[in-house]
Amino acid sequence: MKQAKRPRISAVIPVKANLNGLKATVTQLQSIDPHRIEIIVVDGGGCKATKRWLLENQEHIDHIRSSDDQGIYSAMNYGKSCANGDWVWFAGAGDLPIASTWQDWLNSDELEVENSDETDELHVFQVMLDKTRETGVPDQYPARWDASMCWRNTTHHQGVLYPRELIQSEHFDANINVLADYALHLKLWSNGNAAKLNHAPWAQVASGGISRAFTSSLYFEEWRFKRSVLRGWRLWVQPFWLILKYSFKKSGINR
Repeated sequence: MKQAKRPRISAVIPVKANLNGLKATVTQLQSIDPHRIEIIVVDGGGCKATKRWLLENQEHIDHIRSSDDQGIYSAMNYGKSCANGDWVWFAGAGDLPIASTWQDWLNSDELEVENSDETDELHVFQVMLDKTRETGVPDQYPARWDASMCWRNTTHHQGVLYPRELIQSEHFDANINVLADYALHLKLWSNGNAAKLNHAPWAQVASGGISRAFTSSLYFEEWRFKRSVLRGWRLWVQPFWLILKYSFKKSGINR
């Protein structure tokens, strides 16, 4: 594995049986800046081709783990524990960083955590979705960190830079199979963690993510974690709101 000076951004990539997507994400990151971006790949195993490719390219990847795990959020927890960068970014295999935005930020002073008194402030960016996105999914998610999260999953991990110390002190609940990133963001917002909004696109997200299957179990999962975070009227209207959301998604009408 490659050796480099302390990186500014650690990119954590969980993957399972998606070698083409992994190649695309890693290649894009390497093309942006191989010295200031730390690449961490957490392979859930089960694909000999992925394991072979990782071994063949280990000099270009800072940290590799290839073994059975308990799912995507368990992999993300492991990946962040390995991070050495000032900031941590999580991507699915096939998600692509927007090179121009990354280069601008890597060359700015904004990311210098050691020079800031607000080391717990997240940076939230716009996220773009590819043309093959599922029915009912918009073509972009603008940068948001507000009460909209009480109602919809408006802030996705592919558009968030987490201060390393903050994200390493938190965890994605691996018992939440699909929406653990949403659960963590809602918790952080409810606890008063601040975020700086950046309206440039940070990543293009591949279709087929686990949160795009709009089943009843997805909305039941959302209800379970919202019960532990929300209070007052926002909590008590959730059952009705979630039923409405589910019905709207199943209708196939775009948001």
